[in-house]
Amino acid sequence: MSRHKGIAPPDLIRQDFRALDAQETLRTTWTNEQLILIQSVHGHAHEGHGLFRGSRFVNTTMDDITSALRLDPGQMKADRQALIDSVSRYVDRALSPDPPPALVDEDDEPLLGISSLRFLQVDPMDVLRGLYLGGLRDDSEVRLSVERERNVKIGGGKLCLVDLDRVEAMGLNCDQLAHGEWAGDIERFRDEGLIVGDGQSPHPQPLPQEQERGASVSYEYIRHRRGPGASDDAAIVAAGFLWGLGVAVGVFFADAIDTLEKYVPVYGDQDEDIALRIEVGIGKRGNGEMVDMNEVKMLTYLAAIPEDAEIDVPDSSLRHLLRIDRHHDLCALEAHFLAVQGLPAPSIPLGHERLGSGRFYAYLRNRIEAT
Repeated sequence: MSRHKGIAPPDLIRQDFRALDAQETLRTTWTNEQLILIQSVHGHAHEGHGLFRGSRFVNTTMDDITSALRLDPGQMKADRQALIDSVSRYVDRALSPDPPPALVDEDDEPLLGISSLRFLQVDPMDVLRGLYLGGLRDDSEVRLSVERERNVKIGGGKLCLVDLDRVEAMGLNCDQLAHGEWAGDIERFRDEGLIVGDGQSPHPQPLPQEQERGASVSYEYIRHRRGPGASDDAAIVAAGFLWGLGVAVGVFFADAIDTLEKYVPVYGDQDEDIALRIEVGIGKRGNGEMVDMNEVKMLTYLAAIPEDAEIDVPDSSLRHLLRIDRHHDLCALEAHFLAVQGLPAPSIPLGHERLGSGRFYAYLRNRIEAT
């Protein structure tokens, strides 16, 4: 268990996990559900949600969560990476002369364990296009470019390996790093040892000297610029409205990777790595026109939450996207896929504000038409 301040009590972590596990069923296997729920407990601890009831433990790490639950951190990281790898291998097969006919892995199991993906008929090249768009739309520099071109405010940041000892010594905590505005301090953070690892590498890891002196290293979000942020729901649905179901599926996969890669054996921007691999692979096949930075910027803009939005735009986590609404036996992701196909579906509540999905889709159609 971590020695730092602001760490959630182990018993409270266990209670929150048990409550989530008892209350919710996700549209995936139970094993994968566990891998997702531990990250929800991490978020609850930071924000004071769930059974934490307003008490915020902002320096709680994913290692603290797994240790409290008496799980093997190495195995949990490996299992989450295996889910990412299954999508990565799908990309390789989709780029091959014999692309997969369905959204399944080599053992004919649905990707990410989502059973309803078995029934979707999509062009693998569309899925790759969505992975490309989704993998680049969260890039801080892409967001900054869209802010300047569209005269909007989105905000942005980056996940980095940080030395929690240095965070504490510098009078900071993980909540301040996640919600402040640190664009001008990134190099200073590196120089002073708060950010560790090779910041230029696509897969940064702790430096040997940090490991040797027993530093507590964690993968944490550092906000560069404040702003309303972006909605994963809007990205998935807007991509589907504009370019079809397969692209929406690919954007979802990129968002899922972005979530899962926050606790894996080797840290880095794997969704962006896959996007760049797709760009090269599609170019080699002579289909370079299928990947377009202007489309990345368009999706980035449509996914951005306007400062004056007329609704509470939902931004569902992976857990919320897969959580089954027991009244309708439908999860948000399935509702999104039905909407982009123009198929009827009941309106279900989305996001923390429980906005009706029908109203959200109408908002998004209007936003696309106004673009």
